[in-house]
Amino acid sequence: MRDELKYHEYANWKMENHDLLKYLTENNSDLMIRFKHVLDVTDYLYNKLIDEPNYSEDEDQIFETGFYYLFDQIEKITELLKPYKNEFSALEKRSKEINLLLSAIDFQNELATLDDYDDTDMADLVDFEQEITKMIQNKEDVSEDMYEKLDRMTFEIFKKLDVEYYPINDIFLEIADELGIL
Repeated sequence: MRDELKYHEYANWKMENHDLLKYLTENNSDLMIRFKHVLDVTDYLYNKLIDEPNYSEDEDQIFETGFYYLFDQIEKITELLKPYKNEFSALEKRSKEINLLLSAIDFQNELATLDDYDDTDMADLVDFEQEITKMIQNKEDVSEDMYEKLDRMTFEIFKKLDVEYYPINDIFLEIADELGIL
């Protein structure tokens, strides 16, 4: 028996974040690049649950993964909106920096799924996240060096672990293609 509570939570979450999601979609926000395919697939699977009684465990797992990823991403964006007095357009001007921050969090999440990662690597990623968060909240400029720093750091971490990193949006792009919803 599938736990349908997460589907009710998703519907509530979509209503609570309707204005932000609408703004990001209608304005073709650079922030939307991070999770457009995740949102598309998750919406598709949510609607499929309503329309079809045949819903596989794999689809349920994909839905859950997508929903929790979206939840985390939007929660972080919402937190970053506070100093901007919930002005979506002001936050959009910082979309490049916010995407950098969210990428650092994605790398942390990926690292946490591995058994043999070095705790200092995780600490470095967390420190980087905190530094970027503070800069965004204080409306400070983020230099190009910070982008290069994250690239170097993550390249070295995943090279050392001999792991290839696949962003969740890329995975959900493939799923969207398989579902025929591109």
